[in-house]
Amino acid sequence: MGARVAALLRRELPGATVIGASRRGPRALGAGARSVDLLDAASLARGLEGVGVVVNAVGPYRYDPAPLLRACAFAGAHYVDLAEAPAFLAAVARAVEQAGAAARGVVAVPGASTTPGLLEIVLRRLGAGPGADSDAWLSMGSRNRVSAGLLFGLLRPMGRPLEGGAVCFGRVESRVLAGRTLRFGRHPCAVAGTRLHVGFDRALLVRALHRAAPLLARASDASLARLVALALPLAGAARAVGTGRGLLHVACGERAVEIEARARGLDVPAAPAVWAVRRLLEGGAGRAGAVALADLVPAEEAFAWLRAAGYLVREGVPSVR
Repeated sequence: MGARVAALLRRELPGATVIGASRRGPRALGAGARSVDLLDAASLARGLEGVGVVVNAVGPYRYDPAPLLRACAFAGAHYVDLAEAPAFLAAVARAVEQAGAAARGVVAVPGASTTPGLLEIVLRRLGAGPGADSDAWLSMGSRNRVSAGLLFGLLRPMGRPLEGGAVCFGRVESRVLAGRTLRFGRHPCAVAGTRLHVGFDRALLVRALHRAAPLLARASDASLARLVALALPLAGAARAVGTGRGLLHVACGERAVEIEARARGLDVPAAPAVWAVRRLLEGGAGRAGAVALADLVPAEEAFAWLRAAGYLVREGVPSVR
């Protein structure tokens, strides 16, 4: 996802300088990249010199973000991430407050991805207030390349309890969306009042996750990380029979919005971070501290970008609940 965000930033913001950063620095990302360790204060201080906005695409988001937020506050660099795990988003909010980011004029935009960022933008378009009862159905194309971090983030909640008594992928649900029958399992959602249903373009993958969920729930983080490393070649094989089509259907009451990607599906979760960076570089945040993406980017602007990029945005479609 970091590579996709960087590519979009270079395309959409040609006047900005995009600097790659990782623990391996230039060895991993090429000339000009910086060597940065998220848990090392000295390397963070060096890595953030002269930086206006930091985009944290280091997943899975299961570590303490406080060192990075402290470094951002000290350097005066705004912060954006693509996290969707509720615990990590809450940790970012705490770290922003503890670092005194608002007093230093630093803005933090956590969750600038499909969920919760784009999801909250769509819900506002539907006129849904905070905590409104709603459903989001997210189908991903299995031809898209997957990393260990993405796969770990998808699998870690499997078989574990969710709010309301449900279990992550405890059962499989079918819905007809955009003329196709798609299958989904429940997944954690950081947006209050919204039930998130996640699936793939191939029913076999959803059924396999449903069957594996009880075993995955009992696996330790270390065991799951080893399993993910073994599963990555299988994920590559699944790409041969999958598609690049992705779909997000958000329903509140009788109204719904659909966003469909017939190709380049993973650019949709990467795009919200780019929208946030653009607004922060323009100085349009309005206030410092933790800010929701939906407070920065209106639906009209987000939908216009998606349509111009070739994605289908349908408003006023029948609600699927």
